Amino acid sequence: MDVHAPHEPIHTWRDFAIHLVVITIGLLIALSLEAMVEHIHQRHLLHTAETNLRVELQDNRDLLAGDERQLNRTEAQLQNDIAILIARRSNPSVAEPLNFGWTWNGMEDSAWTTARDSGALTLMSYDTEQAWSVIYGQQSVVNDQARVYILDIYRAGAPTKGRNFAQLTPAELDQSIASIQQALVDLDLLRDLCTSLDKIYQRNGHFSRQSS
Repeated sequence: MDVHAPHEPIHTWRDFAIHLVVITIGLLIALSLEAMVEHIHQRHLLHTAETNLRVELQDNRDLLAGDERQLNRTEAQLQNDIAILIARRSNPSVAEPLNFGWTWNGMEDSAWTTARDSGALTLMSYDTEQAWSVIYGQQSVVNDQARVYILDIYRAGAPTKGRNFAQLTPAELDQSIASIQQALVDLDLLRDLCTSLDKIYQRNGHFSRQSS
Protein backbone atom coordinates (compact mmCIF):
# COMPACT_ATOMS: atom_id res chain seq x y z
CA MET A 1 0.00 0.00 0.00
CA ASP A 2 1.56 3.35 -1.09
CA VAL A 3 0.92 6.80 0.40
CA HIS A 4 1.98 9.65 -1.88
CA ALA A 5 3.01 13.15 -0.91
CA PRO A 6 0.70 16.01 -2.06
CA HIS A 7 1.27 17.28 -5.61
CA GLU A 8 0.78 20.91 -4.51
CA PRO A 9 2.51 22.69 -1.60
CA ILE A 10 0.61 22.94 1.68
CA HIS A 11 0.32 26.59 2.79
CA THR A 12 -2.13 26.50 5.68
CA TRP A 13 -3.24 24.27 8.54
CA ARG A 14 -6.56 23.94 6.73
CA ASP A 15 -4.76 22.51 3.65
CA PHE A 16 -2.86 20.12 5.93
CA ALA A 17 -6.04 18.95 7.66
CA ILE A 18 -7.83 18.37 4.37
CA HIS A 19 -4.88 16.39 3.03
CA LEU A 20 -4.73 14.35 6.25
CA VAL A 21 -8.43 13.53 6.03
CA VAL A 22 -8.07 12.47 2.38
CA ILE A 23 -5.15 10.19 3.27
CA THR A 24 -7.04 8.70 6.22
CA ILE A 25 -10.13 8.00 4.14
CA GLY A 26 -7.98 6.46 1.40
CA LEU A 27 -6.21 4.23 3.90
CA LEU A 28 -9.50 3.12 5.46
CA ILE A 29 -10.95 2.28 2.04
CA ALA A 30 -7.81 0.37 1.04
CA LEU A 31 -7.73 -1.57 4.30
CA SER A 32 -11.43 -2.38 4.02
CA LEU A 33 -10.99 -3.63 0.47
CA GLU A 34 -7.98 -5.72 1.52
CA ALA A 35 -9.94 -7.23 4.42
CA MET A 36 -12.90 -7.96 2.14
CA VAL A 37 -10.68 -9.69 -0.40
CA GLU A 38 -9.08 -11.76 2.37
CA HIS A 39 -12.49 -12.65 3.78
CA ILE A 40 -13.72 -13.79 0.36
CA HIS A 41 -10.54 -15.84 -0.10
CA GLN A 42 -10.98 -17.51 3.30
CA ARG A 43 -14.64 -18.28 2.63
CA HIS A 44 -13.71 -19.88 -0.69
CA LEU A 45 -10.88 -21.83 0.93
CA LEU A 46 -13.18 -23.11 3.68
CA HIS A 47 -16.00 -23.98 1.27
CA THR A 48 -13.61 -25.91 -1.00
CA ALA A 49 -12.09 -27.80 1.94
CA GLU A 50 -15.48 -28.75 3.41
CA THR A 51 -16.77 -29.88 0.03
CA ASN A 52 -13.68 -32.04 -0.58
CA LEU A 53 -13.87 -33.50 2.93
CA ARG A 54 -17.53 -34.45 2.52
CA VAL A 55 -16.85 -36.12 -0.84
CA GLU A 56 -13.86 -38.01 0.57
CA LEU A 57 -15.89 -39.02 3.65
CA GLN A 58 -18.55 -40.67 1.48
CA ASP A 59 -15.88 -42.36 -0.67
CA ASN A 60 -14.16 -43.67 2.46
CA ARG A 61 -17.44 -45.01 3.87
CA ASP A 62 -17.95 -46.94 0.64
CA LEU A 63 -14.35 -48.23 0.71
CA LEU A 64 -14.70 -49.36 4.33
CA ALA A 65 -17.94 -51.22 3.60
CA GLY A 66 -16.22 -53.13 0.78
CA ASP A 67 -13.17 -53.87 2.93
CA GLU A 68 -15.34 -55.23 5.75
CA ARG A 69 -17.09 -57.61 3.35
CA GLN A 70 -13.72 -58.76 2.06
CA LEU A 71 -12.48 -59.42 5.62
CA ASN A 72 -15.24 -62.01 6.04
CA ARG A 73 -14.14 -63.76 2.85
CA THR A 74 -10.47 -63.65 3.80
CA GLU A 75 -11.23 -65.03 7.26
CA ALA A 76 -13.03 -68.04 5.76
CA GLN A 77 -10.16 -68.54 3.33
CA LEU A 78 -7.53 -68.47 6.11
CA GLN A 79 -9.50 -70.88 8.25
CA ASN A 80 -9.63 -73.25 5.28
CA ASP A 81 -5.87 -72.89 4.85
CA ILE A 82 -5.33 -73.91 8.49
CA ALA A 83 -7.54 -76.98 8.03
CA ILE A 84 -5.54 -77.99 4.94
CA LEU A 85 -2.20 -77.53 6.69
CA ILE A 86 -3.31 -79.51 9.74
CA ALA A 87 -4.59 -82.30 7.48
CA ARG A 88 -1.31 -82.25 5.56
CA ARG A 89 0.67 -82.55 8.78
CA SER A 90 -1.05 -85.86 9.60
CA ASN A 91 -1.57 -87.03 6.00
CA PRO A 92 1.23 -86.21 3.53
CA SER A 93 -1.00 -87.20 0.62
CA VAL A 94 -3.19 -84.09 1.07
CA ALA A 95 -2.46 -81.79 -1.88
CA GLU A 96 -5.33 -79.28 -1.82
CA PRO A 97 -4.01 -75.82 -2.81
CA LEU A 98 -3.64 -73.01 -0.31
CA ASN A 99 -4.86 -69.46 -0.85
CA PHE A 100 -2.95 -66.63 0.84
CA GLY A 101 -4.68 -63.87 -1.09
CA TRP A 102 -6.04 -60.67 0.45
CA THR A 103 -7.87 -57.53 -0.62
CA TRP A 104 -7.78 -54.21 1.19
CA ASN A 105 -8.37 -50.76 -0.30
CA GLY A 106 -8.12 -48.61 2.80
CA MET A 107 -9.31 -45.04 3.35
CA GLU A 108 -7.89 -41.93 1.69
CA ASP A 109 -6.81 -38.72 3.43
CA SER A 110 -5.83 -36.34 0.62
CA ALA A 111 -8.69 -33.89 1.35
CA TRP A 112 -7.72 -33.79 5.03
CA THR A 113 -4.04 -33.27 4.24
CA THR A 114 -4.85 -30.47 1.79
CA ALA A 115 -7.18 -28.77 4.28
CA ARG A 116 -4.52 -28.96 6.97
CA ASP A 117 -1.67 -27.71 4.78
CA SER A 118 -3.72 -24.88 3.25
CA GLY A 119 -4.81 -23.58 6.66
CA ALA A 120 -8.49 -24.30 6.01
CA LEU A 121 -8.77 -26.25 9.29
CA THR A 122 -8.02 -23.09 11.27
CA LEU A 123 -11.08 -21.46 9.68
CA MET A 124 -13.44 -24.13 11.02
CA SER A 125 -15.12 -24.05 14.40
CA TYR A 126 -13.33 -25.99 17.13
CA ASP A 127 -16.04 -28.67 17.28
CA THR A 128 -16.04 -29.18 13.51
CA GLU A 129 -12.27 -29.43 13.29
CA GLN A 130 -12.23 -31.90 16.20
CA ALA A 131 -14.90 -34.06 14.58
CA TRP A 132 -12.92 -34.31 11.35
CA SER A 133 -9.75 -34.99 13.34
CA VAL A 134 -11.41 -37.95 15.11
CA ILE A 135 -12.63 -39.37 11.80
CA TYR A 136 -9.24 -39.22 10.11
CA GLY A 137 -7.42 -40.34 13.24
CA GLN A 138 -9.50 -43.53 13.42
CA GLN A 139 -9.10 -44.10 9.68
CA SER A 140 -5.33 -43.99 10.16
CA VAL A 141 -5.54 -46.51 13.02
CA VAL A 142 -7.59 -48.87 10.82
CA ASN A 143 -5.20 -48.56 7.88
CA ASP A 144 -2.20 -49.21 10.14
CA GLN A 145 -3.81 -52.36 11.57
CA ALA A 146 -4.63 -53.55 8.04
CA ARG A 147 -0.93 -53.40 7.19
CA VAL A 148 -0.15 -55.61 10.23
CA TYR A 149 -2.75 -58.19 9.20
CA ILE A 150 -1.54 -58.22 5.57
CA LEU A 151 2.05 -58.77 6.72
CA ASP A 152 0.84 -61.76 8.76
CA ILE A 153 -0.60 -63.30 5.60
CA TYR A 154 2.69 -62.88 3.76
CA ARG A 155 4.54 -64.52 6.66
CA ALA A 156 2.08 -67.43 6.58
CA GLY A 157 2.63 -68.00 2.90
CA ALA A 158 6.41 -67.57 2.95
CA PRO A 159 7.34 -71.28 3.52
CA THR A 160 5.13 -72.37 0.61
CA LYS A 161 6.30 -69.76 -1.88
CA GLY A 162 7.60 -71.53 -4.99
CA ARG A 163 7.39 -74.95 -3.34
CA ASN A 164 4.89 -77.77 -3.26
CA PHE A 165 3.50 -79.54 -0.21
CA ALA A 166 5.91 -82.45 -0.47
CA GLN A 167 8.87 -80.10 0.12
CA LEU A 168 7.52 -78.62 3.35
CA THR A 169 8.93 -79.88 6.64
CA PRO A 170 6.70 -80.39 9.70
CA ALA A 171 8.34 -77.31 11.25
CA GLU A 172 7.45 -75.22 8.19
CA LEU A 173 3.86 -76.47 8.29
CA ASP A 174 3.68 -75.46 11.95
CA GLN A 175 5.17 -72.06 11.10
CA SER A 176 2.49 -71.44 8.49
CA ILE A 177 -0.27 -72.55 10.84
CA ALA A 178 1.00 -70.25 13.61
CA SER A 179 1.27 -67.32 11.19
CA ILE A 180 -2.27 -67.86 9.92
CA GLN A 181 -3.56 -68.02 13.50
CA GLN A 182 -1.82 -64.69 14.19
CA ALA A 183 -3.33 -63.27 11.00
CA LEU A 184 -6.79 -64.29 12.25
CA VAL A 185 -6.17 -62.60 15.61
CA ASP A 186 -5.07 -59.40 13.87
CA LEU A 187 -8.02 -59.69 11.49
CA ASP A 188 -10.37 -59.78 14.49
CA LEU A 189 -8.77 -56.62 15.87
CA LEU A 190 -9.01 -54.98 12.46
CA ARG A 191 -12.70 -55.83 12.25
CA ASP A 192 -13.31 -54.33 15.70
CA LEU A 193 -11.50 -51.14 14.66
CA CYS A 194 -13.61 -51.00 11.50
CA THR A 195 -16.75 -51.31 13.62
CA SER A 196 -15.55 -48.40 15.74
CA LEU A 197 -14.92 -46.35 12.60
CA ASP A 198 -18.42 -47.23 11.34
CA LYS A 199 -19.88 -45.78 14.56
CA ILE A 200 -17.81 -42.62 14.16
CA TYR A 201 -19.09 -42.26 10.59
CA GLN A 202 -22.67 -42.68 11.78
CA ARG A 203 -22.19 -40.16 14.58
CA ASN A 204 -20.89 -37.60 12.07
CA GLY A 205 -23.21 -38.52 9.22
CA HIS A 206 -24.46 -34.92 9.02
CA PHE A 207 -21.19 -33.99 7.30
CA SER A 208 -22.00 -36.13 4.26
CA ARG A 209 -25.58 -34.83 4.14
CA GLN A 210 -24.64 -31.15 4.03
CA SER A 211 -25.03 -29.53 0.67
CA SER A 212 -22.00 -28.25 -1.14
